[in-house]
Amino acid sequence: MKLGLIHGLIPNIQKKSTIDFSSNRSYIFDIALNNSFCVVSGSNHELNSYNYNNNSLIFNGKLSYHNDTITNLKIHKDHFLMSSSKDGRIAIWDLRTSNRDPSQILMAKNRKPLLSFDINISDTLLAAGTELVAKDASILFWDLRNPSSVYAEFIESHNDDITQVKFHPISPTQLITGSVDGLICNFNLNSFKEDKDLVGVINSGSSINRAGYFGNAEYVYCLTHNETFSLWGAPEADLLCDFGDIRQNSDQSLVRIDYAIDCQFDLSTGRLYLFTGSNTGDISMIHVNANELQLCQTFNGAHSEIVRSICWNPQTNIFLTGGEDSKLCLWGP
Repeated sequence: MKLGLIHGLIPNIQKKSTIDFSSNRSYIFDIALNNSFCVVSGSNHELNSYNYNNNSLIFNGKLSYHNDTITNLKIHKDHFLMSSSKDGRIAIWDLRTSNRDPSQILMAKNRKPLLSFDINISDTLLAAGTELVAKDASILFWDLRNPSSVYAEFIESHNDDITQVKFHPISPTQLITGSVDGLICNFNLNSFKEDKDLVGVINSGSSINRAGYFGNAEYVYCLTHNETFSLWGAPEADLLCDFGDIRQNSDQSLVRIDYAIDCQFDLSTGRLYLFTGSNTGDISMIHVNANELQLCQTFNGAHSEIVRSICWNPQTNIFLTGGEDSKLCLWGP
């Protein structure tokens, strides 16, 4: 499928500021942000906080707790930082305080390595996905009104690492999970009986890298570790569009695509965007149209290696990117 071009969806974006995450060139894994600061996780198992505005990044402190790879990062309600790790723990910091220690710890059963997590829209339930341990890959649930222990566990839906957990943005009981087994499972959590709550299964055919809701949350996007990209209806699991291997959209005169970074849905315009990267650090923002991918813009001249994470604030058109070159970069109009 040939990559098209589209202009005017966002203003021209340029690099504003760059800061080194660490002196030993630790990889940047993940970025979470609100309107005034961001938190970045690295391969050194540490978290750095930065204040940012339209033009600059300012280091604001370091958080250390996990003793293994930090796998997922979220800023919740603008002031709670949450991180999951292969050490089997989810740490929660209250960033309104000066305390550098987590205010709460959620512990996985048998300290199973955690790869992903999410909180539902009513703030009552947290779900997390684990690595495959022995024969089980688990979806763990905590009731946040009494989070001292795991509330429920699903072990039958996936048979490999669970890489994605996403709650529905409107319904507090709907959840999708994605796995290295190639499946995206759609749950409606009414009984916490796994066979009854599983309402649909998408078989992508490849290991799931990223998945999430878009539209009015009736659709699901799917990015695989084989760099394929597809769109589906949920929970019916109807294939809407299969873009195939996105690397085939590389055009030497237009854009180089070596991998997908992630997708982001702009609720204000109802548009879905795909972010891709090159092995030399260039980033492309691609509008996902019906049966067509349209290049909006390429961000270059900042990173020199693979970019692992990108965050975008559609209201301000501020972007933050982090990669294997240990650089955190701020972009804006």
